[in-house]
Amino acid sequence: MYRSFRLLSVIFILAFLPLIQSSAQEKSLYNEGNVWSLTFVRTGANKGVEYINQLAKTWVASMEEAKKEGLILDYKILSGNAANSEDYDLILMIENKSLADYDPNPDREAKFDAIEKKIRDDMKGDFQKVVDNYAQIRQIMGTKVMRELHLK
Repeated sequence: MYRSFRLLSVIFILAFLPLIQSSAQEKSLYNEGNVWSLTFVRTGANKGVEYINQLAKTWVASMEEAKKEGLILDYKILSGNAANSEDYDLILMIENKSLADYDPNPDREAKFDAIEKKIRDDMKGDFQKVVDNYAQIRQIMGTKVMRELHLK
């Protein structure tokens, strides 16, 4: 009985060894990089410039402060023509070091809240007007979190 168990163990190992080696080789093809949060936005007809100008006052100002505070690594806005009437024309991107940055963290959230309060105070009553106007000039098409892969 021990001999048959041993034989089965050897057969099992030999059968799955190529799969284990293959998996290890695939993992070594790249290094994982930073994590990006992507928001896909479709602006209304002839509203792109207005939306960008408003983003500069709110979102970009928030991202600059968050970057100074070390809450994010970087941010970007990509612009392009929509491929069809159901497509987005802007991508708002926020770079973080890891997925752990998306975990609940009261200290981190408090810092973001303080940034929003500072921007609200700086803009006075205009902040809420700008934010309320977003619904009229753009549509959020979706969001996604993705990780950079650096090929070796």
